[in-house]
Amino acid sequence: MLNVRQIKTSFNDERIEALLKVALKQEIFSFFESSDRTTTWVGIGCTDKINPSEQGNRFKQVDSWFKQIKQKLPQKTDLSVVSIMGGFSFDQTVDDDLFGDWSNGFFFLPRLVFKITGHQVAITEIKKHRFTEVSLEETIEQLIDLSTEKISWTKVKLTDLDTDWSKKVDQVAKKIKVSQTLQKVVLGRFKQGEITGDIDPSLALKALRSLNKTTYHFMLKYHDQMFISATPERLFKVEEKQFSTAAIAGTIKRGATNSEDNHLALELFGDKKNRREHQIVVQQITDQLKSLTDNLQNEKEPMILKNQTVQHLFTPIKGTLKQTVDICSLIEKMHPTPALGGMPKNEAMQIIARTESRSRGLFGAPIGYLSFDGDSEMIVGIRSLYLNQSQILMFAGAGIMPDSIGKAEQTETELKFQPMIKLLNYLEDK
Repeated sequence: MLNVRQIKTSFNDERIEALLKVALKQEIFSFFESSDRTTTWVGIGCTDKINPSEQGNRFKQVDSWFKQIKQKLPQKTDLSVVSIMGGFSFDQTVDDDLFGDWSNGFFFLPRLVFKITGHQVAITEIKKHRFTEVSLEETIEQLIDLSTEKISWTKVKLTDLDTDWSKKVDQVAKKIKVSQTLQKVVLGRFKQGEITGDIDPSLALKALRSLNKTTYHFMLKYHDQMFISATPERLFKVEEKQFSTAAIAGTIKRGATNSEDNHLALELFGDKKNRREHQIVVQQITDQLKSLTDNLQNEKEPMILKNQTVQHLFTPIKGTLKQTVDICSLIEKMHPTPALGGMPKNEAMQIIARTESRSRGLFGAPIGYLSFDGDSEMIVGIRSLYLNQSQILMFAGAGIMPDSIGKAEQTETELKFQPMIKLLNYLEDK
């Protein structure tokens, strides 16, 4: 059995900020903030972890590990405020030199779990061994007292891994045009580089929130490895078996003025290529979910989702998850959506593996939290960067259709790199 103790308390904004500062200075931490900023999960330290292997089904590996932990939790545990955090990799691969033991994903059970909703904070401590005589309240006070300002500096140099990427796009578009089955392939490109100095995670979070106000905010650090994302895209959310997701596909830049911005949105809404791409995503998601959900519904026409640098076509999809469906099976069924893989999925994945310059790791992959009461929110690891010691990697992708043009798709992906480039510029300025 695991030893668990829990408290529920109220923190003002100042104490929450102090908690986040000290949490994000630990060697092991996780941070998840919903796009509407109503729910935050923070994990500190590690009581248990799993690195799925390239052998066997990684979703079943994590599900089995998750269920074993649940059996070890005391009966009186409030399961709604305890979760594992992490993510699967985009594809199952052999070990990648850069991603190391994250090559097929990484999940961990934090030693301290904080669920923050407004000013209400539920705190859970989980240990394999007995607790000391210091109470949980005292432990948290001591932790917050450790919060200190750290002046850090960062210097970043980035290079493009895919100088011939637009040609690859044209080749894939031609392949789709003559294919009897292939409809769409999401092709990615990478920027890599080296960091001199340090990234201060608490400063990075401040930048994420100020530069990307309408997105999710996700950070995961385990010793030398760190993944940061300001993704606009939810894979799904499950709350008391109520399921929600969205199709996001079709992209155009933001305008310099409200008038230009609205004009570009109307252009996106009326663009045949983007509407076809979006409808493919809607159709495949709904087809995938029919066997897993009841009362599945989606809007007939897409809406416009505006982010800091781009705007997308966006269609909400809702339903009720069937009682027999577990979260890891749901992830396996939904990942990757046509917005990150293509259609049909298996054929698109084969082209991605052959064409892209390297493995994606956590890029474009399901990341988030799974709580032990059955609720979960998984997001898609885009608008993100990965850091391993001083090595940095960024990814951006575009949906390739028969009429896609390489140079135009390259321009689109440059826009998608901007959230993380701006984050790095902010950290350099400091």
